[in-house]
Amino acid sequence: MTHILQLVLGPESTGLFNCAAEGQRHGLMAWGHAQLTAWFFNGDTITPGRLEHAIEWTEDRIQAAHADIPLGAQLYTSEDDLRALAEVSGVSPSEDMLLHVEAVEATFSRLVMQAFGQAPHQEALPSSARFFSTVVFVRELMHHLHFPQIHVVHKHSLPSVAEASMLLNAQAL
Repeated sequence: MTHILQLVLGPESTGLFNCAAEGQRHGLMAWGHAQLTAWFFNGDTITPGRLEHAIEWTEDRIQAAHADIPLGAQLYTSEDDLRALAEVSGVSPSEDMLLHVEAVEATFSRLVMQAFGQAPHQEALPSSARFFSTVVFVRELMHHLHFPQIHVVHKHSLPSVAEASMLLNAQAL
């Protein structure tokens, strides 16, 4: 049986929900993109030190969440931030996109080069704290929870962001 999990990125928390069992949570991290952005990427530039601290902090939070991921689970999301990451990572824009861990890793390598001031102009990534946070979080999530890919789908293919956000907020209490 294939388990389909939905990734919901909130400003204050992040969750993995079972799409087949409404509201069943497989992982909840009591932090979201707002904290990661504010604490490590406060502006439109990135530094090696901030990047390293963000990676360590994110790894620690993902491991502390003790996410219960069924073997062979597939990860889906309708998050705009992941759609933007997929496009920057070379995935052709469409309603349903498949973002492989190798593409995320290649984008992360470009981010590292940018942090060290070594990225060629044509390789430059978006210069936003939110984008930096998304790259770090998704890379660490895929590595530590062993997701080889993320399905980035049209918003109507999964529960609405409002429904998922309500679940996030209710379960974070």
